[in-house]
Amino acid sequence: MDKLLTSKIQLNWLRTFATVGTCLSFTRAAAELHMSQSAVSQQMQLLEHHLGQQLFIRAKRSVQLSDAGKAFLPLVEENLKQLNIGAAKIFSPRENATVDVSVNSAFSVLWMGPRLHSFTAIFPQISIRQLGTNWSSDFEISTAELEIRYGSGSWEGFTTERLVTPRLRPYCSHENARWIRQPEDILSLTLLDVIGTPKGWETWCETHQLDMQQARSLQYMDSHGTAVSMAANGLGMCLMYDELMQHGVLAQQLTAPFADSIATEGSYYLCYRSGKALSEGARYFADWLLEEVSYPSRFPR
Repeated sequence: MDKLLTSKIQLNWLRTFATVGTCLSFTRAAAELHMSQSAVSQQMQLLEHHLGQQLFIRAKRSVQLSDAGKAFLPLVEENLKQLNIGAAKIFSPRENATVDVSVNSAFSVLWMGPRLHSFTAIFPQISIRQLGTNWSSDFEISTAELEIRYGSGSWEGFTTERLVTPRLRPYCSHENARWIRQPEDILSLTLLDVIGTPKGWETWCETHQLDMQQARSLQYMDSHGTAVSMAANGLGMCLMYDELMQHGVLAQQLTAPFADSIATEGSYYLCYRSGKALSEGARYFADWLLEEVSYPSRFPR
């Protein structure tokens, strides 16, 4: 304990630890941090030596957090996040600004809306003007500095940052979940499918050797927000991204009966024009957004 009180931990060790602890891969962490794998490994060895505790259980082809590492990771992540918030408050712009953000309506309702208060608490002088977009035709006429699009992430002339893990899980109301015990039980509910979502219910049913046509009913809509709202009202079961089901009133009304998920090609992306400098307000909002998605909850329902 005396050692910890009198010897300073290097900040870069903690940032690297948080990245490795989230990725559970020295290789992926090295790529994300733009470091060599040997440099990442060396920093973790130095941190473990400094603390006198093993933070990782290293196997031949995998790495897992030790009990000490599992306890230490949330503390490190929270303090790194608070450091960024504190720095933003001190060095934030002094002048008022309005940032136009063209945003997919479902992402706005399910993810950004429930979190936007944390941005305004740090930057009360920056107003975010949300302009709803859903389809590719909306992208073509957008003049916003920042866009949050749904799709494959490949748009010519734009730099993109993925915001959501491209995996889908079934979600339904808590009342309907009472009757779900095994995959085939979903066929007793209405399946809510979102038009334009690659690999939706058809893929989920194929994965579990189910005939989707045997479902009680099939209903289609053009927004994940609509599907979630219908599921929350007990009108069926939808496929959703876990990150969009962690905050907000609608998320509280839904639960995921199964732990397994399916990979999909569609996700939500922050987009901005390549080679064009962003305004100061847009840069602060983009940095906040990417910081928020860097610390997802590790305990989804």
